[in-house]
Amino acid sequence: MRPPIEVGTVLQERYYTIRVLGQGGFARTYLAEDRGRFNELCALKEFQPAGTEGEALEKSRELFQREATTLYQLQHPQIPRFQATFESDYRLFLVQEYVAGQTYREQLETYRTQQTAFSETAVLQLFRSLLPVLEYIHDRGVIHRDISPENIIQRARDGMPVLIDFGVVKELATQVATQVQSSTATTSPPSHTAVGKFGYAPIEQMQTGRAYPNSDLYAMAVTGLVLMTGREPHELFDDRELRWNWQPYVSLNPQFEAILTRLLATQPSERYPSVQALTLDLNPLLTAVGLGAASIVNTVAPPPPTLTPPGVPSPSSTQMQTVAIGRSYDSTVLATGESEPESETESDSDRHAPKSSPPVSLQNSPLIVGSL
Repeated sequence: MRPPIEVGTVLQERYYTIRVLGQGGFARTYLAEDRGRFNELCALKEFQPAGTEGEALEKSRELFQREATTLYQLQHPQIPRFQATFESDYRLFLVQEYVAGQTYREQLETYRTQQTAFSETAVLQLFRSLLPVLEYIHDRGVIHRDISPENIIQRARDGMPVLIDFGVVKELATQVATQVQSSTATTSPPSHTAVGKFGYAPIEQMQTGRAYPNSDLYAMAVTGLVLMTGREPHELFDDRELRWNWQPYVSLNPQFEAILTRLLATQPSERYPSVQALTLDLNPLLTAVGLGAASIVNTVAPPPPTLTPPGVPSPSSTQMQTVAIGRSYDSTVLATGESEPESETESDSDRHAPKSSPPVSLQNSPLIVGSL
């Protein structure tokens, strides 16, 4: 990648860069101040095309614009708002909302120092709060594909979990950066980009790149086990028996155990097929422990509104039909080059919160605690 933009640079006569938050194989993230929105903090995600001229650059721009439109159509209070796109010096940028808070990974690390972990009730509350947002994206044909403690922020102002770092963004970075290889490799078969974390993503997602609604539910279940046991996926999964073995580390309600077992089935056909199906089994348990049923619509959502962010042209119907990144049933990518998933050098929440923001008080958080 090219060197990062110098701190203090103002892009588009609007975005004042404060610092680099993290960098992966094909993308870089900055904390910035939006001087066009009353100095509101935002996250700038930078993508660098493999070429700066000719067909490769145009293909990168086209792909970027198409997938940016997909992101822009996700309008949910538990998803950081996608605000704009722009191009500067052959660098492509996404502008997203800044979310103040701590990731669940950061909270878990704090609990570990106290020899504690998230309680069963806390994880049930997390599931209850996540299911409506998962239903929302799945009904629009979008799969997150990278759910983990690192990619869920407990928002400081209201304690709600917010999903960050959709797999679509990481895959977009890879595809934009490999358009030269893709456009010149006329005889090579198409490859996929493995988006997701080993241990959290189901095996078929890591092997084929394809993801489905129950892929997200699988990752949510693994996340819950990690939070309740304080142990990582490789410590909880028996490679020889090909099954999850969390029982030595935490005692759970038998009904919740049965739900987790189905969520984590090796065969996709044996898992819950949808949020709605999971909710039918989970809601009685949520009600029994005093949390109240999850608010699920149980209907397929209408098509998202046709919204066009600055710098992104409205796609034709043909373009929308060909969107593959982050979509259920077809997440195979166009690139045939390097497929390294992005790995940030700083904590994931850093992309959304400045160093000076106050941490969430763990003492007052309802999402604690059980003994390790």
